[in-house]
Amino acid sequence: MSFLHPWHALLAAAVTIPLLLLLYFLKLRRRRLSIPSTLLWRKAFEDLQVNVPFQRLRLSALFLLQLILLLALLVALAEPTLTRAGPVAKRLIVLLDTSASMSALDAGEAGDERRLDVARRTALEIVDALAGRSDGAAAMLIDFGARARVAVGFESRRDVLAEAIAAIEPTDEEADLDAALAVAGTFTGRREQELEAVPDVILISDGGVRMPADAAGFFLRSGRFRYTRVGPETAANVGVVSLGARRDAEDPIRVVVFARLVNAGSEAVETTVRLFVDGRDGPIKRVRIEPARDGAAPGEATITFEIELGGGAVLTVRHGADDALPADDVAAVVLPPAVQPRIAFVHGDSGADARLRELLEESRPRRLQSMSAAVYAADAATMPDRFDLVVFDRVAPDELPDVPSLHFGAVPPGVTVTAPRGEGGSRILGWNRQHPVMRHVSLDATVYAGFGGMELPSGAESLATGPDGPVIALLRARGERHVVVGFALPESNWSMHVSIAVFLQNALEHLMWARSGRASLVSRPGEPVSVRVRRDTDAVMLRPPAEGPGPEAAPTPIAGAPGAVVSLPRLRRVGVYGAEGAEPPWDRIAVSMLSDVESDTRPVRELIVNAETVASGAPGDLAPRGVWPWLVAAALLLLVGEWLVYCRLTRG
Repeated sequence: MSFLHPWHALLAAAVTIPLLLLLYFLKLRRRRLSIPSTLLWRKAFEDLQVNVPFQRLRLSALFLLQLILLLALLVALAEPTLTRAGPVAKRLIVLLDTSASMSALDAGEAGDERRLDVARRTALEIVDALAGRSDGAAAMLIDFGARARVAVGFESRRDVLAEAIAAIEPTDEEADLDAALAVAGTFTGRREQELEAVPDVILISDGGVRMPADAAGFFLRSGRFRYTRVGPETAANVGVVSLGARRDAEDPIRVVVFARLVNAGSEAVETTVRLFVDGRDGPIKRVRIEPARDGAAPGEATITFEIELGGGAVLTVRHGADDALPADDVAAVVLPPAVQPRIAFVHGDSGADARLRELLEESRPRRLQSMSAAVYAADAATMPDRFDLVVFDRVAPDELPDVPSLHFGAVPPGVTVTAPRGEGGSRILGWNRQHPVMRHVSLDATVYAGFGGMELPSGAESLATGPDGPVIALLRARGERHVVVGFALPESNWSMHVSIAVFLQNALEHLMWARSGRASLVSRPGEPVSVRVRRDTDAVMLRPPAEGPGPEAAPTPIAGAPGAVVSLPRLRRVGVYGAEGAEPPWDRIAVSMLSDVESDTRPVRELIVNAETVASGAPGDLAPRGVWPWLVAAALLLLVGEWLVYCRLTRG
């Protein structure tokens, strides 16, 4: 229990309790008169008039009732509040999870409400409790999915907070609690003169959030973190968490579609999975997905389809299991038409690296043309019309081309090279194994010489690091991607390992993902999406999915110069969006959930924040409850009881 105004009650007690005691300490001095009626008076009524203090305090039922009544009123004056999780600060920051799993229809007493609706109701309970406080208590509301947003700043007016809570919309994004705590941390800065004003941070969520960036857990700058869980104790959900399509390198007409499904329920599920090609029914297969085990990951199963497809199409996979979360029942990707890249291979006067050229030829490009740096410089302006990719071997261009590029042994403009600190060969210390370019690439045995490291510009991404800094990096310029390998292949032993072939294939697919037509295109909710405006128009019209979980929205015009790259508004719900006026294949944008985190709808019972385990509470546990109305009601009952005792004594 905490008191909002303890000093008010103490001051009132210092005045009223002595007065009550004084009434019972005072003594009467009487003059005896013998009259017949006095023979019927009781001793209890001999103290009706006071003239001389004092007497010994004598306990009586009236005194005890009056003392308890007075104490109840004094405690009510202090405005006590109760929460099951302990006292609540004067200011609160409420984090409301709006991610995909919060749209599951399995919450509430009947199990048919959305988790987000229960979370809204819990937030309103907190707001209602704050509205009853008279100490200037205020709350801030932050809703978050892939990003965090301040819905309303510190506010004490109940109507403003309630309106902000009602306006929060669900998303199909993955919940990033790190981002939400970072935003909340900017408002929990502890100041020496206002220690009592440090807010409590209350998370209302099912706990299905992205893993923290730090292996030790989530981090909150300051303030006390509390967590109230919404959702049932157990949950059942089947979701599509991975989907991809790839054309065969030997036969581009042959397309392989692979999907991975998970089962978050406690029982095995058998269901059908159907493939749709541009909305038309395709092949169907049956799959059995094992259940999730206690404390373990959900059960999973993979399925593969093979079809023949020459042109581009939207490929959609849908399962037939009945569950509470519809957003992950279906996933879609866009497969571009089959096109092999045209590659310009630029080298210095000493000639090209034969091994690098051999690897490029194994990727089966539509055309591979070698040229010197001087020839490239003379025809640089025409390269975007003649080639889809430029590979630089130990030469650096004057500026990055307007098409994707791959650099070996020389860095492009904007990147600074640091000299190696020692002589001899260097080993790669670490690399980003999760990045598409470095997936399945092993660099443990790679040794290079003649290169130190790179100082990367803003927005660049380090993919591999040596003792002197990054040695492999990804740059972005004018909407295109550029992969830079700082050391030259002849100055390393990388050419002798199979990982160079894996790296080169990954790099080509990553750089040519919107051009080659071999890899499928898919975006996840909340991710930034950019498209190139067609050269015959100056705007892109973004059309929402015809069928989706959200309300139907009007098309959104997005202005842009012909041929320019424009950024679309963040697409927060799943579905296939149309982008009229964008260059193919980005004239259709598939947004699919594809999240192991959100498809695992089992509520999480505890989170680790600031290296401490925070257990969840039930909805409403964190809403501060005012106790003073009950104390006032008790005082009224005591007053009635005191009057009844008084009447009984007067009659006796």
